[in-house]
Amino acid sequence: MRKDEKRGRLYREVGRYASLGLEMALSVIIGLAIGAFLDKRLGTGPWLTLLFLIFGFVAGFRSLIRAARRSQREMGKNDGEK
Repeated sequence: MRKDEKRGRLYREVGRYASLGLEMALSVIIGLAIGAFLDKRLGTGPWLTLLFLIFGFVAGFRSLIRAARRSQREMGKNDGEK
């Protein structure tokens, strides 16, 4: 494998893992915003905010798990190539 190919692969991996933090944060913020909006609109107190905040955490962790599985599959493929 050439040096340029290794560098390109490294940059892709760094970008992928850097975006995971952003994805986790956005999931939580979007869930919080939707819950707060619905609470104001429906007058349900903090309940929908808490519910959608939990949904945001679940969505964020789900994306982390999917990324870990994808990375594990790709590492298995790369080990088979060597």
